[in-house]
Amino acid sequence: MINNKIADIFQEIGDILEIQDENHFRVLSYQRAAQVIRNLADDIEVAYKKDPKRILAIRGVGKDLFSMIEEIIKTGDCKMHKDLLSHFHPGLLDMLRLRGIGPKKVKLIYMNLGIKDIKELEEAANEGKLRDLPGMGEKTEISILQSIKDLKRYSERTLMPIALNEAKVLIDYILGCKEVKKCEYAGSLRRRQETIGDIDILVSAKGKAKPIMDHFIKYPHVDEILAHGPTKSSIVLNTGIQIDLRVVEDENFGAALHYFTGSKAHNIAIRDMAKKKGLKVNEYGVFKGEKNIAGKTEEDVFKSVGLPFIIPELRENDGEIEAAKKGKLPKSIELKDIQGDLHMHTNASDGSQPLEVVIEEAFKSGYKYIAITDHSKSSHIANGLDIHRLLTQYKEIDKLNKHYKDKDFKILKGSEVDILPDGSLDYPDEILAQMDIFPASVHSRFSMSQKEMTERIIKAIQNPYVKIIGHPTGRLINKREPYEVDMEAIIDAAVACNTALELNAQPARLDLTDKYLRMAKKKGAKISIGTDSHHSSQRAYMQYGIYIARRGWLEKNDVINTYSLTKLLNHFKK
Repeated sequence: MINNKIADIFQEIGDILEIQDENHFRVLSYQRAAQVIRNLADDIEVAYKKDPKRILAIRGVGKDLFSMIEEIIKTGDCKMHKDLLSHFHPGLLDMLRLRGIGPKKVKLIYMNLGIKDIKELEEAANEGKLRDLPGMGEKTEISILQSIKDLKRYSERTLMPIALNEAKVLIDYILGCKEVKKCEYAGSLRRRQETIGDIDILVSAKGKAKPIMDHFIKYPHVDEILAHGPTKSSIVLNTGIQIDLRVVEDENFGAALHYFTGSKAHNIAIRDMAKKKGLKVNEYGVFKGEKNIAGKTEEDVFKSVGLPFIIPELRENDGEIEAAKKGKLPKSIELKDIQGDLHMHTNASDGSQPLEVVIEEAFKSGYKYIAITDHSKSSHIANGLDIHRLLTQYKEIDKLNKHYKDKDFKILKGSEVDILPDGSLDYPDEILAQMDIFPASVHSRFSMSQKEMTERIIKAIQNPYVKIIGHPTGRLINKREPYEVDMEAIIDAAVACNTALELNAQPARLDLTDKYLRMAKKKGAKISIGTDSHHSSQRAYMQYGIYIARRGWLEKNDVINTYSLTKLLNHFKK
């Protein structure tokens, strides 16, 4: 999708203007538009081609920004952005990618030390030159060095949802070649790992492979062609993602799909099982001696070694083969099982749409219930609601519930309530008592010790009004490490207090991880999959949460928002 490119351009324009001390409101207009566009689940380019007026309906996009979006869609670039960059050292923008460094710090470092890029910044930090700058100190200097280290590690990995969107668009393009019979992505993307190194795509041909390879390297978004062979080609997209395409025989497509999906450890285990049966399994099929006896489908490959089909999300050689042998594979949760979303924001806080629109779009999607969970008062940056604004919103929800009364749809009153550093909550109990359901989340003081953070969250869990703990580890994938917390202790406390833990489906969060989901399931904790949506289009994020839930071996009954409304509310009365 082009959304991220547009958002990056607007964010960079805003950052450059802020470093240059431009008008504060002008800076904010670009930065807020970047946030809104990045949060859209729908492709702006597709929406523009259907009806350009739909772009003007996006919150924060006026005529000037619309013209720039139109320019980027049509030309792939933005003149204002290019002009700003031509008078600005690009290394300063790279510094903004570091966790904990904003435009003000970049300007401070540049003006005082003349540092223009990350390399110079790292050298200065190692030499102790940053700590004496106003508002910095030794701890900040150490934190900057850690951020640089993290950025180097993260830069090689792409978020699974971003890679998935790229793969789907590319596959649609590949299927436009008349010689293509089948086309699927494989590798870690098919196993739904949270980040992806590169994307493997498999194709079977109706005829010759050469026209497919020629078509592939002509993909409009190619930045570099790494290889162009008769059965394998590799390209790098302008987003930096590498794509490897292989053409395989149609009768071996299932064997190749299984092999290239992996994981390596899973494949080795399957090959060992095959050997004990006098068989050989590889990307070309299942062989008994020289004879190829199976391989057209993945089901054939599993059947040949005496196993039922194992979904890609489980193929990590982490117990799935033993479970398959015993007939104890989980009946994995599916998107159709979800009855509602318990984590949604409106423009009352930092969402993009008014309450009525969020609710109507959720109703039209087929949900039976949703919870409105705008930020609480301490989240100033997210325009958190004070008590008066919250209760005013609840009156609006009461009116809207009357409208939907006969439509088998319920709006639940909630809030994303901040867990304060001492473990108390951002609203008093008499306000919490008026909520139907809400996630309590940590949004501050991420640097607390493991003991302090664990005690902080457990205290919140023990509050009788808390039903869900939002994004429990606080991580932002490729940007921010989880805070130090004893997740096993958190899970134990959640079980004891009948509190659910959230699997936050935002692409940059996917928090909890599959590891902790399996731990939670084994201990009997319940999970809530929430989109944390800030626009109705982000309902699509629920699918990403389902992918991670499947990797965590979750079944329908492990997830509270698969329950009917009655069952959901009764669950928390225990």
